[in-house]
Amino acid sequence: AILAVELAAEHADQLGVLRALWGAVADGGGSPLAAAPAGRVGCLEPGTVAAGILLARFPTAAAARSAYATRLDPVLAAALPPGTVPTVLVAEALPDGGLPDLLDIPTAASVPRPPDPASHCFLLVRGRAWDQSRLDRYRDVILPMHKERGGYYECFAVAPGQVLALAGEWREEILAVSRWPTRAAADDFWYSERYQRVAIPLRLGAGRFTVHKLAAGRP
Repeated sequence: AILAVELAAEHADQLGVLRALWGAVADGGGSPLAAAPAGRVGCLEPGTVAAGILLARFPTAAAARSAYATRLDPVLAAALPPGTVPTVLVAEALPDGGLPDLLDIPTAASVPRPPDPASHCFLLVRGRAWDQSRLDRYRDVILPMHKERGGYYECFAVAPGQVLALAGEWREEILAVSRWPTRAAADDFWYSERYQRVAIPLRLGAGRFTVHKLAAGRP
């Protein structure tokens, strides 16, 4: 499972909270992937709201829920101002070995794991779709682009029940997390002429999304 924590940008000590959460994830049996305060998180898609973000991976959704209840929630309750409600989501992750039966999809089964985890970068995508045929054509364009740059999905939750809100609300349909070997690779994907001029027009009006970008590692 993937656990994502989002902290509102106006909270003053995001860095301290994220560092405490990082330790709480590790103590709770999870693997912290990336965490950064709002000022270090890129908002790539128009309409994406600045926020502090933490991403972690757990062996199961049950393990993530348990770690939240026993480790993360006490940290958040002690650190956040009264009345502040973070968003904490647990989403079904792809298997550690990826999808060996679906090699066209960039996962750990079809894209070599990049070396040097300290340099990795993550994109957190959330949203909803209302024109699936256009989004299918969009994905036909972007999936090869991921592979070309060494990017692959850790999580692609699109079915009902694959995402659970442990705090805050989940009103979207899609949650995806992609891993890139470097920040430069993620930027080369997002800002490439093919993505900007071919891919984006395919999905405009077909859905609504937010995209946060953050580097791997402890904040």
